[in-house]
Amino acid sequence: MRMPVKQMFLVVGAVTLLSVVSPMSAGSVFGADLANAKKVYKDKCLKCHGETGKGDGPKADTLETKAADYTDKKKMAKFTDADLIKITKDGKKPMPGYATKLSDQEIVDVIAYIRTFAQP
Repeated sequence: MRMPVKQMFLVVGAVTLLSVVSPMSAGSVFGADLANAKKVYKDKCLKCHGETGKGDGPKADTLETKAADYTDKKKMAKFTDADLIKITKDGKKPMPGYATKLSDQEIVDVIAYIRTFAQP
């Protein structure tokens, strides 16, 4: 059975669009509750990572190791979502672990939210 030309163009267009969008940025956001993630970020992350994710929060100067800059596209591209979930759950000095403080869904949501800082 042949696909109508109009439908074929829609499929090709959608596939092209998906291949152009970064899998890291697009995949992270699908299904995430970014409104809730923003609240979690403000409560748990902003103090060190800052309002815009640059690692310049009000407590950043007190840390022995600089807080991660989530706006650094090259650095963020090196981390998979699984890497960031593990770091968030287990902690990475000086950041504490949040495995017992946040639900798995909240962690996934906040990872999707921090990914937005490295967007164009």
